[in-house]
Amino acid sequence: MNGRLARLSIPQRLELAGLLVFAVVFWLLYEYGRPGLGISQGFYLAIVLVALARGPVTGLLAGVFAAGLCAVAGLAVQNASWSHLEEPLAIRLAAFTAAGVTVGFFSRRGREMLADSLHVLDELLSLARRDTATGVFTPDGISDRIARRASRSWPFAVLVGDVDTASDAALRDALRALAAELAGDGELARVGPSRVVAVTSSLSLADAENRARALERALGGTTFGWAFHPQDGGDVLSLFGAASERLHARRTVPVGE
Repeated sequence: MNGRLARLSIPQRLELAGLLVFAVVFWLLYEYGRPGLGISQGFYLAIVLVALARGPVTGLLAGVFAAGLCAVAGLAVQNASWSHLEEPLAIRLAAFTAAGVTVGFFSRRGREMLADSLHVLDELLSLARRDTATGVFTPDGISDRIARRASRSWPFAVLVGDVDTASDAALRDALRALAAELAGDGELARVGPSRVVAVTSSLSLADAENRARALERALGGTTFGWAFHPQDGGDVLSLFGAASERLHARRTVPVGE
C-alpha cells in the first residue's frame, strides 16, 4: 500500500485526500448531523484539496458535489423537507463553488508561474553557457556538451586550436568559417582569448585527425589538436588533455605535413 501511495503524484495524493475527506464528512453528517453543528463546513477542506489538485473547473464540480451531499444528508438523514433545505442549500452551493473556483484558479496560476519561472531559468542558464562576444559555448557549456555525449557512449572527436586573431570580430569570422566546415555536425566553444574547441561526430582516431586538418584548411594555417572518444578517454579532462598534447606536439611541425 505504501509503495502505491509513493508512486502517486502530488495532485493525485491531494485528490485522494479530498475524496477521503468527502467520505468522512458525509459519514459524520449521516451519524451526527443536525442543524447548528456545522459539520458540513468540513466539505471546504475537501473542496480545497481537490481544487488544488485539478484547478478551477474541478473545484467548481467539487463545490456542486459537496452541496449535493448536504442535500442528501438533509433529506435522507434529517428528514427535512425540500422547502426548508432550498435556501440554505443555495447559500452552501454558492459558497462551496466560489471556494472551489477561487482556490483552483490560484492553484493553476501558481503552477503556470512556476513553469514560466523554470523556463526563464533554463534560458538564463543557456545564456550563461554562451560567450558574450562570439555566441559560442563557454568552457562550462562545452564541458557539459562533452559530458552528455560521453554519457551516451557515442564516438566523437574533440578538436582544440588557437586562432590567431586581433579582435573579437575577427574571431567571430573565424568561428563562422569553422561552423561552415562542420556543416551543423558539431559544437563550438571559446575557452580562452584565442583558443577554440570543436566537438563533432567521428568514427575513429584517424577520422578525428582528418576533421582537425579540415578545420586547419578552413582557417588557412591554424593548428588543431584532436582527441577521440572513447580511445583517448571518457571524460572532459582526459579528452581536452589528449587534444592539447597533440596540439602542442604539432606546433613544431608545419600544418599539412
